[in-house]
Amino acid sequence: MKALRYGIAVVFLLLNLAVAFDAMANIVVRAAVVNPSETQSRKVPFKSYLPKEVKPENIVDMGDLNIAYDPKESAYYVYKDFDLAPRESVLVEIEMEDVWKIPAEELSSIRTEVDKVAKILENTDYRERAKYLKESILQKLDHIERTQTVVNSSPGGYISDYRENLKLLDEVKTDLQSAKTLMVEAKGFSPMLTWKLIVGVVAFLGILGLIFFVIWLRQIKTMSNLTEDFKAPSQDMQPEPLAPEKGEQWQGEEEKKSDLSDIEQRLKQEKK
Repeated sequence: MKALRYGIAVVFLLLNLAVAFDAMANIVVRAAVVNPSETQSRKVPFKSYLPKEVKPENIVDMGDLNIAYDPKESAYYVYKDFDLAPRESVLVEIEMEDVWKIPAEELSSIRTEVDKVAKILENTDYRERAKYLKESILQKLDHIERTQTVVNSSPGGYISDYRENLKLLDEVKTDLQSAKTLMVEAKGFSPMLTWKLIVGVVAFLGILGLIFFVIWLRQIKTMSNLTEDFKAPSQDMQPEPLAPEKGEQWQGEEEKKSDLSDIEQRLKQEKK
């Protein structure tokens, strides 16, 4: 709650807060507005911000006060100018619904839901994770219910407890959604089936790679044999002797003729 002090020095606000819980579980906020002057009447402006959770529809009774919304503060406030005699004071009361309590029905519904989810996951591979989430959720729900049972007598503390409980409730809802996600996964593929699928794919790729490796080795061996078969005939083939040129051939014939004439002369001499 906020109270504002205005520029005139002899005029100030005295704001006292009190919280009362009646049979209807409403909250009453009281504020005292005082004219401190002993001799002069004053118009004392009153303005007080309401907690951010309070909306106009949550106000049960605020007397003749006016209400407006401040976009900068993102909150409603009540205000009025009081004409007060010297040393006169007025008591302002604002009765509001208790909006700072999480409904017990909502907490009970979450308990029932998390029990169902944990039971469904009990015989799956997610049972340990589900058990952890359930314990976490139940601990937070117990804390919320305990703080709402033991009411904080301070208005600021009471509202602060509620806001902390809202944070815990958000965490509970997040954990519950995680448990529901596990339930959906358990209905589809189990972790064991996923691992089997992964192992099967890896094995298939390994066999496929081995087949390609064997084919590659056979191709290499075939290429090697073809190369050797090609080299063998080429080594057996010897180059034919080159035919003598015409000049060399004529010279050889002349030498043969001279040899024949020498032989004929020797035979003639022997006859003589």
